[in-house]
Amino acid sequence: MLLNDVLYGSVEVPDEVLVELIESKAVQRLRWASQHGLPLEVPSEHQEYTRFEHSVGVMLLLRRFGASVEEQVAGLLHDISHTAFSHVIDLTLLGSSERENYNDNTLGEHIRQPEIKNILLRHGLDSEKIGKLGEDGNYRLLERVLPDICADRIDYALREGVYWYLPDAKHYLDYLTVHDQEFIFTSKSAAKSFSEHYLRCYREYWGGTEWRIRYYFLSKALREALKEGVIGTKDLYLKEEELIGRIRKNGTLEEKRCISLALGNLRFEVNDDGDILLGKTKKRYVDPKFIEEGKVQRLSEVDESFRKQIKEESERNTEMRVRLLQ
Repeated sequence: MLLNDVLYGSVEVPDEVLVELIESKAVQRLRWASQHGLPLEVPSEHQEYTRFEHSVGVMLLLRRFGASVEEQVAGLLHDISHTAFSHVIDLTLLGSSERENYNDNTLGEHIRQPEIKNILLRHGLDSEKIGKLGEDGNYRLLERVLPDICADRIDYALREGVYWYLPDAKHYLDYLTVHDQEFIFTSKSAAKSFSEHYLRCYREYWGGTEWRIRYYFLSKALREALKEGVIGTKDLYLKEEELIGRIRKNGTLEEKRCISLALGNLRFEVNDDGDILLGKTKKRYVDPKFIEEGKVQRLSEVDESFRKQIKEESERNTEMRVRLLQ
């Protein structure tokens, strides 16, 4: 199978297990799940991409750096449990975006579904082990505890750059290496530049006020639609456009209003008297290791200005009130 990717170029993937998994219904479904939870119709300078593109990208990144086929499989499947609207569902079903772990908690059951489990079994792979991903130190290139970098975070951060403001973001791949089963940078400057890019993505996009408001209204529409029976929990694995269509057609006036606010043009101001309370978001920053002159160091331990940036972002992540403007 020949794959073409904006970051990794044209890559031939001959492994039958990977080809079968990519072609499976469970993985193909991710073509209809937006990476950041907001459909393409949202007016934005940020070009959205899908969980499918990211999942294949993680696999290709692991392949590029010599990971085993088993770890590449885990990379391809690591987001297979995502619903439509991705992490908006954490706010919808769990009431908070601080942890964003709904898909992690349901990953095992999705990998144990017959279609995926049987493919893995035919190729001698353990669905139970792959379903646990980073637990017990499995797949250390794929998943690591924040603030370390890993294949998952590297891929979506670079992909974000390419689709937003940094068309040459893939050049960071030239400054990565694997040391003691983890990704590290080959220079301090590359580590800092990448980390600042990651912080900008969090500050202006993933954790930005506008996107928190959009999440708020989309999650509210979904929560009310579930409560009223307009959609069911199984429907959360349908195409996003289909779910939006159902709410626009059969939802209450309030559900329709929330959909319009979530996906349309927004004017707002942060105001202590605002009637919309936005909760905290998941803390998102990376603090990678780098190697220079044979010595491995962590960026924050040797760079005071970066330590300040991390502190400022942590302090910024608070509850806030906003008011919509007419």
